[in-house]
Amino acid sequence: MAAWYHRASWGLAKALYAPSLLMSSHVEASGLEHLPEGPFLLMAGHANYLDPYVLGALGRGPIRYMANLEGVPPIKAAMADLVGCYARRKGASDMASLRKTFELAASGDSIGIFPEGDRSWDGASVPIKPGCGKLARRLGLPLVLARQKGNYLARPRWAAKPRRGPWSVDFSVFGADEIARMSDGLVEALIAAIVAKDEIKEAQLEGRRFEGEDSAEGIGLLLWRCPVCGKTDGLRGRGDVISCQRCGSRWELDANCRVRPLNAPLSIHAAEIADLKDWHDWQVATLPELAESEERGFPRLRSECVRLSRREGASARSMGFGRLYLRGRGEGAELVFEGGSSRAVFEAAYVRGFVDNFNAFSEFDYRGQRWRLEFGGDNAAKWAFALAGRSGVAA
Repeated sequence: MAAWYHRASWGLAKALYAPSLLMSSHVEASGLEHLPEGPFLLMAGHANYLDPYVLGALGRGPIRYMANLEGVPPIKAAMADLVGCYARRKGASDMASLRKTFELAASGDSIGIFPEGDRSWDGASVPIKPGCGKLARRLGLPLVLARQKGNYLARPRWAAKPRRGPWSVDFSVFGADEIARMSDGLVEALIAAIVAKDEIKEAQLEGRRFEGEDSAEGIGLLLWRCPVCGKTDGLRGRGDVISCQRCGSRWELDANCRVRPLNAPLSIHAAEIADLKDWHDWQVATLPELAESEERGFPRLRSECVRLSRREGASARSMGFGRLYLRGRGEGAELVFEGGSSRAVFEAAYVRGFVDNFNAFSEFDYRGQRWRLEFGGDNAAKWAFALAGRSGVAA
């Protein structure tokens, strides 16, 4: 059973903040009547930092969320504990958090997990983490799956400001006995099918509309390549306008993530890049080309003024600032850092668990050591996709 202070803080937050949160976020829910009275396992897609708060506000009792607390300020970490969150290590296996999950379930707590592991960059689902089906079966709790629409467009991961529009949550409930009769693989497929979405495209097809101001602010965290000149790391957003600092091309971006060229050639965009999903898919597909081509003697897949540190327990040993680049592809690809007096080379095939923490810093594992990268507010998303192997660059 949840600790008394978790129940008290949840009850206070629900009474004071839940109505205004759900109203301001334009949240509508279906299937609430089917939610179990007792403890359950909740799984949902993750695209908005408010997801746990919205889902918690709709429930009948406190939910203990498995959450990433690395890099969270101490005060916020303390508040997270107060409302029932417990820490997990993002982007890597964490046996301590897994043991904690089973302990909480055994004590009668409801558990909340986002099986994709992180917020979506482009509003589309990513493969759920392996083992989610097995975990759901082993916990022995009813499984509640929440399909969300509108949470990404309400505030994209990269966006500086929220937008206004419909956010819906549809709950599906499967009994513990029903889950126990399924195989691990079938449960995993069920989870993936229900939480899956491609929000930018689906919102356009379904006629859901969002409104907001300064829709392009923060776009440099998502977009790294201009489709007109092909240059990287020159895209900026101001107000509702995306501009390329390299060639001067400009686009208008609305709150539904649709793109309209202002002075860029229409032939490039009419059918190929109509929205940010198209743009993002295109730039991810070009990552191998960037890794294999050079400009001024260095691969075009690079970032400047990056700080590299090696984690040593709770602290980090800095190797200073320098250039980060990825050379080659497949088994022979190398991630290279070159600073003023230091150099580090990582075989890309052994880079594991690359994650971005709150657009503040990124980390990855390499042969038993944890490394941190700080991009100083510049784009880190391209490295998450290149090093995850989704581009075909790394194994």
